[in-house]
Amino acid sequence: MEREKGVVLVVYKKPSRNPRYLVLNRKKNWEGWELPKGHLEKDDYEHTARLELSEEAGIEAIEELESTEQVLEWSFEDDDGQTIKREYKAFIVKVDEGAVTDTSANPHDEHERGHFFNYEDAKSLLTHQNQKEILDALHETITR
Repeated sequence: MEREKGVVLVVYKKPSRNPRYLVLNRKKNWEGWELPKGHLEKDDYEHTARLELSEEAGIEAIEELESTEQVLEWSFEDDDGQTIKREYKAFIVKVDEGAVTDTSANPHDEHERGHFFNYEDAKSLLTHQNQKEILDALHETITR
């Protein structure tokens, strides 16, 4: 079984007492809503987190970037029938309350749009249960 590493980001801004979370509307390979994520680049998780946020959401300015113990895991079969296991390390990313998304510059054209939502709406939009669980766990950390 092949293993691929990467990052998944719980990106938030706090314009008031309650944080708002970034979710992206995916259009490449499948359709639905997801957290920003991507394959590990240069064997550097922090570099990859910054790169993915910039590429996928057009956000450069990060106020805080925190590695967590959470890992997003899933498996799938590639076109050759080989099982691929993905293990994406989760990061909490705080951005400026004025941050806006711009998915138009994504070099891989993965997302149609992205928005910041309150916790309940962000969770309800996410397509995959494992991403909802990551959001749940890290929302608790963020709101402590």
